[in-house]
Amino acid sequence: MSIVELSKVGVVAIGRNEGERLERCLNSLTGLPLVYVDSGSKDQSVAFARSVGAHCVELDMSRPFTAARARNTGFRALLEMHPDLQWVMFVDGDCEVQPDWLEKSP
Repeated sequence: MSIVELSKVGVVAIGRNEGERLERCLNSLTGLPLVYVDSGSKDQSVAFARSVGAHCVELDMSRPFTAARARNTGFRALLEMHPDLQWVMFVDGDCEVQPDWLEKSP
């Protein structure tokens, strides 16, 4: 069993035009505080993320997009909403998290 308490874990997911990949990603993160940071998607990424309960942040397009910028923005938003979190997992929107990932963490 992991020493990490699920109630102390939040997630920042980032993406742009991920489509079905984002659906798999966010569906694999149910039950956790979740912020999705979007970098100018033209598809339904933001609408889908909202439909599964993610807090969505759409980056201002006047500044260049970078993964670091998206992760930092998401991190700040997550901690504003959940200041008691002890752990934050960062995931790209084209990745799917395995159901037992937390049990396998050190």
